[in-house]
Amino acid sequence: MINHSFHADLNCSKHLYVLVLLVSVGVSSWSQNATKTDSLMLELSKCPNAEACLSVQLDACDYLLFANPAAAEEVCQDALHSARELQDTSSMAKALNYNGILATIQSRYLTGIEKFQEALTLYEILNDDVGINKLLNNIGVIHSSLENFEEAIKFYQRSLQLNIAKNDHEGAAFNLHNMASDYLQLNDYEKARYYADSLVRYQDQHGVFLQPFRLFGEWYLQQDILDSAEFYLQRSIDYMREIDEEHQLAGAYLSLADVYRKRKNFARAHHFVNRAETTARRNNVADALVSVYDLMAKIFYDQSNFEKAYTAQSTYLQLKDSLDSVNNFNRISELNARFETERKEKEIAEKEALIIQKEASERLQVRVFSLIVAFIIVILGLVSYSLIRKKRINRLLNEQNNEITEQRQKIISSINYAKKIQNAILLPEAHIRKRLPDSFVFFRPKDIVSGDFYWFAEVDESVMIATIDCTGHGVPGAFMSLIANSKLNKVVIEMGLRDPGEILNLVHREIIESLNQNNEFSDTQDGMDMTLCVIGKAGEPIRYAGAQNPIMVVQKGEVTEYKADNLSIGGTFFRDTMSSHQGFTTREIEYQKGAAMFMFTDGFVDQFGGEGGKKFNKKRFRELLLGLSAGCLSSSAEALQSTLDQWRGTHDQLDDIMIIGLRLQ
Repeated sequence: MINHSFHADLNCSKHLYVLVLLVSVGVSSWSQNATKTDSLMLELSKCPNAEACLSVQLDACDYLLFANPAAAEEVCQDALHSARELQDTSSMAKALNYNGILATIQSRYLTGIEKFQEALTLYEILNDDVGINKLLNNIGVIHSSLENFEEAIKFYQRSLQLNIAKNDHEGAAFNLHNMASDYLQLNDYEKARYYADSLVRYQDQHGVFLQPFRLFGEWYLQQDILDSAEFYLQRSIDYMREIDEEHQLAGAYLSLADVYRKRKNFARAHHFVNRAETTARRNNVADALVSVYDLMAKIFYDQSNFEKAYTAQSTYLQLKDSLDSVNNFNRISELNARFETERKEKEIAEKEALIIQKEASERLQVRVFSLIVAFIIVILGLVSYSLIRKKRINRLLNEQNNEITEQRQKIISSINYAKKIQNAILLPEAHIRKRLPDSFVFFRPKDIVSGDFYWFAEVDESVMIATIDCTGHGVPGAFMSLIANSKLNKVVIEMGLRDPGEILNLVHREIIESLNQNNEFSDTQDGMDMTLCVIGKAGEPIRYAGAQNPIMVVQKGEVTEYKADNLSIGGTFFRDTMSSHQGFTTREIEYQKGAAMFMFTDGFVDQFGGEGGKKFNKKRFRELLLGLSAGCLSSSAEALQSTLDQWRGTHDQLDDIMIIGLRLQ
């Protein structure tokens, strides 16, 4: 008993292309084979009687569903017609399931659910538990296609319990896969990963295989872990090519295109979108074609090619409206409600029939009939109320979606304004160069706002300069940077401390108190790493203190690294360091005229890139600083940016980056 796989683009607007699996009850091979297709067609032309023709028609329909959907449509219709003429209930149920799968593949969900419901009714009449289990899964796929994921999961769970009870390991694997897929659609990444891992373990335990690469690729893609997403999606594509499952390739190509779009590698993104379009058209996958133009519009928009983006978006809307018109989602909801109502009515009628048979009384029959009518009226009333309530809920959801969109825009605007505030606390580089003429500041946040920043102050006849790396990046890191800046100003400007070690010790206490980390029940690790230097008159030793981050000095072609204390500022792990006399230490660096001194956070050193996606590492960084020190430091920012871009390639920036370089005059 072979299972067939089926892709459905569950939400075109989000570009989420998750594999959803339909189950057949046939006996065909996974791979496409032109010789086998020709052989089946030859058998159809030579079958001696109606019964023999029906058997061949069912085999051909089962095989052609994914090998040649266009040819399968006529054969599956013929099989259903033959089964009905012969009144063969079992074959009729199989043919209905095949026709439902074909309709669902072609995004005709109204036809699909009609066929599945009719097939389920026949399997129940036959007491065919295997067929019932598979139809429960397939009806769940329809709900997934209509974005009713909670309802779909209920069907998959029912099917899973029955498949496990019947030792149908292949069917259970399909159920686990589909539940992982739908939880991914619901953005419940923990449950999605749980069922995906359960699928792998279940397959290893029971010796079945349902390739999970696509599922893991989508899981990583939704969380913007692009290297892992690319790895699994490429494995999925290679596997589908190996077994000639071309029907699924359109969705995989779209997902891989989205990976490259997020990396700004638009040439590769267009390449895979075009391959997806060709595959979708060749296999008549309407919803995948809708997604092609949606993603194409996004790629053109990211390239600032607004004219082509508008054209692609217009095509997307036309195709989507056409698809919605064909499916008539309201009609599907009504059909599903009617099907459930009929099932309940059937159960009630069966119970009432038993009562009628036992009593054998005409009066009781009349009463029972009246009771049935009353139940039907109540059920119809409940269904009507449910439909009205559902419409109200849908209207409320639309209003909430609009509110969410508006709130998202406000949040983005707020973050952009927060960037202005954060930039305002950073002293302009031009001001620093008044005291340190041959110097530079290389500041590259990962997100709009940053957890890395620099601090500069002129006190007495000395210059104080610091590089700070706060916990996290983005908005959380930016909050910490504002707190750190405030505490440095308080300790140095207001309280008058000048010793670097004492300054870091006091900032450490201030952070712990501000974040309430001195509470014995607190376990937060929020804090920062920092390097603080005090540069006095020429010839005087440079005093510094460091929390994790070292300093590098280049003199006469040699790079010397000055270590920092192996402590961070803030966090519950180090809240008792002051009481145990393990505070930060003030150290000295000999003032060597003409030497180049570099202070930095760990963002550049830890950046992935190059051949094999490795870290830049300290060795390369020391060689880079050695090269920069040979020239004018004021122009070093361009060289650093060029090196970073070349090293990153298609990799995303991993963390905020901060480097300060200065020449001792």
